[in-house]
Amino acid sequence: MRVRQIASGFRFAAFGRRFAGNRDGVTAVEFAIVAMPFLLFVLGIMAVGLQFFTINALDNAVQTAARKIRTGEAQRAGMKLSEFKDLVCESGGYYIQQDCEHVYIHVQNAGNWADIVPSPCAENGTMTPQANMTTELADSSGGSEQVVLVTVCFDWRLPITFPYLQYMMMNPSDGVALESGGSLIQSVATFRTEPYE
Repeated sequence: MRVRQIASGFRFAAFGRRFAGNRDGVTAVEFAIVAMPFLLFVLGIMAVGLQFFTINALDNAVQTAARKIRTGEAQRAGMKLSEFKDLVCESGGYYIQQDCEHVYIHVQNAGNWADIVPSPCAENGTMTPQANMTTELADSSGGSEQVVLVTVCFDWRLPITFPYLQYMMMNPSDGVALESGGSLIQSVATFRTEPYE
């Protein structure tokens, strides 16, 4: 019995030396250790890239559409708020246009800069309702030589589809996350309209 235990101990020690000296599979083990942090890093880069792409597309769309107000072209054409919203979505390209129902438009005007009070995009987790979209844009943008603030709020829903994006979401200014589970992206254009009248 004692001899058997000693022989078994020698075999275990020999196995241990062979195992410690064996280099087969080292690459697979090292990859397994590094794979998860690497994958998270790559997904994080993709998430930041998608968010910056969306922000850039929305900013470009707002500047393009707001130019129609600044020059008076939208007011003279009798454009409605719903048509202005469609113009913003169209100017943002397919990426914004496919989610146009999650875009909210707020247009305000005043005689001078100090009288403009920005409206928040969301309060207590819900998006701020838009004005009546069937009214004419001129009702909220005013006439010529008016200070105009165009605020476009986008309830970006991609973080709902890809949950890892939720760690990088932007919340509203009150710090309450949107009830939809999306991320708030906001773009603003402010200007004085040209003397087109």
